[in-house]
Amino acid sequence: MHHLTILDGGMGKELRRIGAPFRQPEWSALALMDAPEFVFQAHTNFIEAGAQTIITNNYAVVPYHLGDDVIADRGAALTCASGELARKAADAAAHPVSVAGSLPPLFGSYEPEHFDAVRAPALYSMIVASLAPFVDLWVAETLSLVSELDVIAEAVRQHGAGQRLWAAFALPDHYSGDDKHGAHIALRSGDTIDDIVAAVGRHRDVVDAVLFNCSLPEQIGPALMELTAKLAAAGLDVRTGAYANAFPDAHDEDYAANSVIYQRRDDLTAEAYADIVDEWVAGGATIIGGCCDMYPEHIAELARRHASATAEGSATSD
Repeated sequence: MHHLTILDGGMGKELRRIGAPFRQPEWSALALMDAPEFVFQAHTNFIEAGAQTIITNNYAVVPYHLGDDVIADRGAALTCASGELARKAADAAAHPVSVAGSLPPLFGSYEPEHFDAVRAPALYSMIVASLAPFVDLWVAETLSLVSELDVIAEAVRQHGAGQRLWAAFALPDHYSGDDKHGAHIALRSGDTIDDIVAAVGRHRDVVDAVLFNCSLPEQIGPALMELTAKLAAAGLDVRTGAYANAFPDAHDEDYAANSVIYQRRDDLTAEAYADIVDEWVAGGATIIGGCCDMYPEHIAELARRHASATAEGSATSD
């Protein structure tokens, strides 16, 4: 039996909220570059709210956000700095906290068509090698293409110092299908839950959790149900979970991931979000937290409601 693990929330918007330098296209990387003390403070805010696992702040230290020249010149140093800051915050915590190394989309969140399988291996190897001295596990975040996981898993095998990998996939705002035939749950690339399960089977030597992240909370429940059933049918005993965002429920036609800063949904209070997460936990999810626009108060509510389920567990993955 796996104990419940509480993740942190959305680093980028928490940095913005506490006064860190913040803009597009640099997103959360700007604070890492110009005011790293804010990164440490944001990690600490989530830890004090009850997070047991925090994720390194290198999500935007990728070519998509900073450009090829900056990544070539400073990518390894900035990634290393994100690991040092997270480790420092975790080690200063009053309760055990593990550090998960972020393995983010390299060429754009929600844009699987831009994935470059030729360039990706060297970039992911750089990220893993830079973070390995500081982290306890890995989390591949906001995957929109199953083949991204194939590249990431190999980088973790080669450079990850034996730490385990959690694979987190992003879901679209709406599924295809209708009320009569049910929703067809798939990633933006068209990859299905069956494809995810097959990838987990290929990489069972490193992958021990499958999550959904940076997606609308309402989309996650049905996907988790299908995932849980199909993992069990395949005989794969891996943890499941999710950390959702609080973005509006549809991107308008002018949306561009590298230029727009969305405001959060007013309806997703800490209590309302926790009500949704309670359903995931009832269905077997054992890793829960928040993504963009989910703040320390959201994590505090999750920690409060699930204190008994986390009390006997450790901060590292089971």
